[in-house]
Amino acid sequence: MHSQRLSRSSSQSSQTSAVILRRTQIINNKPICDNKTGFIRHPSGFPLEIKRRRFWERHAIAEGENPKIGIIFESTDYIKPGEIIDITILLQNKLESFTGKVILVKNIGDEYEIGLWLLCQEDASRARIVEQLCHIELYMREKKYREGPYNLNPDRVADEWITKYASEVPSL
Repeated sequence: MHSQRLSRSSSQSSQTSAVILRRTQIINNKPICDNKTGFIRHPSGFPLEIKRRRFWERHAIAEGENPKIGIIFESTDYIKPGEIIDITILLQNKLESFTGKVILVKNIGDEYEIGLWLLCQEDASRARIVEQLCHIELYMREKKYREGPYNLNPDRVADEWITKYASEVPSL
C-alpha cells in the first residue's frame, strides 16, 4: 500500500513538473517541423514581433527564387492569408528579421497558428539557422532546469541537440 502511494505521488509530481515547464515555456512539446505543412515550428519560448506591410510597401518586395521553406508560429492576433509581414526574433541580443507571405491561419483556442512562407533564399537560409539556435537555446533551458546549471557545458548540449533533432529541420 505504501509503495502504491509513493508511486502515485511521484507520478503526480512529475506531471505537475511537466505542466509548470510548459507554462513557463521551458519545454517545447511540439515537433520542430510541422508534419502537415513541412514548416519549421518557432518555439513559443522565443517571442517574435510581427509587423504588417502596408499596401504600398508590398510592391517594393521583389519575390526572388522560391526557397520552399516557411516558419509556423503562434500569435494572439489574426492575420489574413495573403498578407505580407515582417517578423523579428531576438536571439542572443541580436535582432533577426524575415519577410514572408501568410499562407496558413489556424485557430487554436485563444491563439492562431500562422504559417509564413519566406520570400527569398537568403531569408530561408538564415531562418533555418536562427530557428535551430532558438530550439537549442530552449533545449539548454530545459537541461538547466532538470539537471541544474552547474554541470552544463553549452557546446556539449548543442552537440547533443544536433545529434538528436537536427535531422528534423527541413532542408532547402
